[in-house]
Amino acid sequence: MNAIELIAGCRAGDAGALDAFMHAYYDTIYRLALSVLNDPAEADDAAQDVVVAVVRGGAYQGQASLKTWLYAMTVNHCRSRLRKRRTRERLLQALQGVFRLAHPAGPDPETIAIRRERASAVWQAVDALDEKHRLPVILYYGHELPAGEIAQVLHISEGTVHSRLYTARARLRAALAAGTDEPDDAVETERP
Repeated sequence: MNAIELIAGCRAGDAGALDAFMHAYYDTIYRLALSVLNDPAEADDAAQDVVVAVVRGGAYQGQASLKTWLYAMTVNHCRSRLRKRRTRERLLQALQGVFRLAHPAGPDPETIAIRRERASAVWQAVDALDEKHRLPVILYYGHELPAGEIAQVLHISEGTVHSRLYTARARLRAALAAGTDEPDDAVETERP
């Protein structure tokens, strides 16, 4: 079943098509939403909203790959959610950070704390970027999309993607250098 038939089957109420769609794409949609929203519960809600939008009649006509189309829908939906809850998001991130520090796991708490602090610093710096620079970084590094697909998802040119990634890396380098005495390559980029 090709992508257009799969979407048509979902819209027609075919349980098999919906199951195939969910199995093939839900985790990808959820991971992207989680990367953008940084809140598992809200990412799950956003992913479900995107699936509902697909079933109710999104505008997919086969013009781009289904994955790229879904990424664009997910990013747009997440942007809308971010605009509605910017203050609440910052509070939740602070509370999650406190919770993670209060409940370290593993045999070596000191090493884990250092890794989390470094990763937290990186992602705080990423989160501090303006949206036009943050989203290309998330899509490129967090989801390993090539610049061409990022351009399609964000509806910008590939050159603009490269320019924004270059600017974002420079800003991140400066922000991280201001907060540490270690070289930039010593900072891990794994989400806490």
